[in-house]
Amino acid sequence: MAQSTREMPVRADGWRPTDPVLEAIIKRCITDAEHGASRDGVREYMAGAMILGVLAFVMIIAGMPAAAAIMIPVALFAAGGLYMVSKANPVPVKRAKALAPMGGPGRLPAGYLVHPRAWEAGMAEHVAYLPESQLRAAADMSRSFPGSVDDLLIFTGTIAAQLPTPKHHLTPADVEHRTRDLVRVGLPVIRDFNVKYPPPAAAPAGKKGKKK
Repeated sequence: MAQSTREMPVRADGWRPTDPVLEAIIKRCITDAEHGASRDGVREYMAGAMILGVLAFVMIIAGMPAAAAIMIPVALFAAGGLYMVSKANPVPVKRAKALAPMGGPGRLPAGYLVHPRAWEAGMAEHVAYLPESQLRAAADMSRSFPGSVDDLLIFTGTIAAQLPTPKHHLTPADVEHRTRDLVRVGLPVIRDFNVKYPPPAAAPAGKKGKKK
């Protein structure tokens, strides 16, 4: 069963990624999700007021006294407002879908597996199915992994599939031992890959290519 309140794994060194641009985008996605979930009834009130205004105008045209033509729609508007307030239910904020415009939490860089803002935006739900040992191992390898969160989870799961399958419920000590085994196998592979295929170095600020 999904564990929407699953705790974020914390690396032993306390590292987490820092990308102001990406974090601003994540924050904006969360804000948009919250605004999209809120319902204050403003549109409904405005539509009702317009309809009752037309009703009052029709009553006046029909020859009804102006006071009555105004008071009846006002009374109807007040009654409708009370009914809406009594029946209003708060709509839950769907933060788990906040990053859908970006492809979901799994498309974030691997390091964001250990970033609080990403966990606010649905990462907890995204990894709810993951065994604890794989989640911890992925967190330990997230700093140097060159791909996305989903790529890292697939990589960790592939390693886990090669280890002996547990025949009983894992104790906390078993989880720690299995986590260490996953990291011991996976981290050297990641390091070798990063040595063979280093990321392109950013060009120094202010330098331009030579003119031909």
